[in-house]
Amino acid sequence: MTSEQHAFTQAVALLQQGKVSQGIELLKPLTHNNEFAEKALQILFKVAMRQQDTETAIAYCQKLVSIAPKKFDYVLTLVQLSISCGEFKIAKSALLPLYETNPQQADICFQLGKIERKLDNHDSAMRFFEQALTLSEQFKAPALIEIAFMHNEQLHQPDDAVRYLQQAISHDENNLQAHFSLANIYEQLGDKEKAKKGFQQVLKIDAFNAMAQARLADIETFTERDAIDYEQASLAILKRESDDIACADIYYALGKVFNDCKNYQKAWHYYVKANHYNKKYLPAYDRQSAEKITDYTLARNIALQEANSSITPIIICGMFRSGSTLIEQIISSNEQISAGGEIAYLHSSLFNLIGDEKTLVNKAKEPEFIDGYKEQLTLRAEGALYVTDKRPENYLYLDIIKQLYPKAKIIWTERDIKDNSLSAFFQHLGPSLNYAVSLGDTLHHYEQQQRIKSHWQSCFSNDIFTLNYDQLVCSPEQILEQLFRFLGLEYTDEAQRFHNKSGTVSTASVWQVRKPLYKSSSGRFANYLEHIQADEKSYQDAKALLNK
Repeated sequence: MTSEQHAFTQAVALLQQGKVSQGIELLKPLTHNNEFAEKALQILFKVAMRQQDTETAIAYCQKLVSIAPKKFDYVLTLVQLSISCGEFKIAKSALLPLYETNPQQADICFQLGKIERKLDNHDSAMRFFEQALTLSEQFKAPALIEIAFMHNEQLHQPDDAVRYLQQAISHDENNLQAHFSLANIYEQLGDKEKAKKGFQQVLKIDAFNAMAQARLADIETFTERDAIDYEQASLAILKRESDDIACADIYYALGKVFNDCKNYQKAWHYYVKANHYNKKYLPAYDRQSAEKITDYTLARNIALQEANSSITPIIICGMFRSGSTLIEQIISSNEQISAGGEIAYLHSSLFNLIGDEKTLVNKAKEPEFIDGYKEQLTLRAEGALYVTDKRPENYLYLDIIKQLYPKAKIIWTERDIKDNSLSAFFQHLGPSLNYAVSLGDTLHHYEQQQRIKSHWQSCFSNDIFTLNYDQLVCSPEQILEQLFRFLGLEYTDEAQRFHNKSGTVSTASVWQVRKPLYKSSSGRFANYLEHIQADEKSYQDAKALLNK
């Protein structure tokens, strides 16, 4: 037995005995040995996957592809793993050689189209999707749906997206994804009847579709009788549903319909169940980590050159569910302001670098980064001088934004924190908003934001406007005249016409901002106070909140 064979055998034995680190150290040198490299890399890849170390797993998989480029399983594994981690460039570089040798293989074309869409390479994505749907009937509807996603989410052309989805449905009339996506776009456009009809069509095809059932709850305002009918249909779905995310969707929807008819006890019961399911799969909110992010942000001291752009961003930030979508709709009713929505670019580019100031500064100085954000603003500006960016997490990057765009204005939305916490608790939110499943954690997150806000106000006192939601709905003309003066623009009764504004809204406030201003959300916490106090766990979470 050679020394390499002995090392390999010993490494496998150590791994079987649970001595993982020792086994890994024996295997690593073998990855450079022609005879044992592939076997060693296979094992190292499996170990990394078991340890949930996806970065290392990707690196090992890349080495496997480099030594066995014709093994489709390796390439496919690398592509799927890279996509799941958002490493789209790695996925593309792995798949392109396969495409070059198999340009007529529809599944490769389709995957490349999806990757190029994620990389915002729209022309290239379109070419691959068109090639896929030409090569195979199997990929015609999926490719048309992906093209629709690109037009709606990235090119902001919802009418074109509708047209492609209608083509997909013509090709496959029972395609659930196409019907659901079409209903979703109609909802974003504020077309209540078409959205309702679309989600009902999904339920005709799949009577137990939890997502469609949940989305119907947002469209209507429910009476007690309607709520009971909806409850019966929803409970039938829950009996068959095993997916925690789908169950959470239904329970949040049930909370909403009973809130509509003022049955607050039943609404609270369902909202608590919804958040119970949400906690099952969301990462726990880490107060210590949140405080570290605050500390890193407050300690930053960077210098950047101004971006060369004729467009001025208006940054709308603050707590989620504090009125940011409403204020965007109002001010973008002015012809000089375009609604940019939640632009993910800054947060997705910078968040993982917050703890490393040097790396963050280098990233912020890159021409590619600066041009990338400018392109996102230009795409949404549609010729306007100002464009809004209402991504809530942008409060973490105001120093970077103000150096790149010195004329940028910041609107910081706030509302009574008790109402704000309750509104977040009533929404099905994702991993980045995991504080919302606990009233106490929401208060903690708010307090961290307030620390950062105080810091930015000391830096940019003339360029931050605090907009209080409760004051806005009580005295809209007075507050909006002040806001437009702050923006350097004239107020022209935007409060009277914003709810008739065309265009898409893709946040949880989609239907609220289609209505004239109303006051019913202010003081909402009082409706639930006795139910919170009667629920021991919720009461413990809310103790500090009740003193606010």
